[in-house]
Amino acid sequence: MDTVSRITRSMLGGAAALLLGAAASAAPAATPHYINGGVGREQAREMRHEAGRYDLRMTFSEGRHNAYASGVKLDIANARGKRVLALKDAGPLTDVQLPPGRYRVQARFGDMTRVQHVEVAHGKPVDLFVHFPHDAA
Repeated sequence: MDTVSRITRSMLGGAAALLLGAAASAAPAATPHYINGGVGREQAREMRHEAGRYDLRMTFSEGRHNAYASGVKLDIANARGKRVLALKDAGPLTDVQLPPGRYRVQARFGDMTRVQHVEVAHGKPVDLFVHFPHDAA
């Protein structure tokens, strides 16, 4: 093999490696694993049984009597502001597996929006209760 062929192969291999690296870094992050539901006693019981596997455990409620709220629009973003999870119909119980870090949780129910910040640490699950003071749906 002559010198020109070796240089060309080396350049092509390097270009391919750069393209593969760029494609891997541009790939979207995977959606975190989550469970959502809790309507009805049996489903709520099953979700509470599984809750220990999740880092962020949210309960949505509404009104004077703290009734469970479903149909919540939920957006969770990391500390850099990048959306990591978006649900159009969250609640009343939503549990998410997240890596350690700070997150912004925005929940919208009817005409009300609640924003809270949480810090998820390894082995220390966060229980977040989001209450909408009046019947908003």
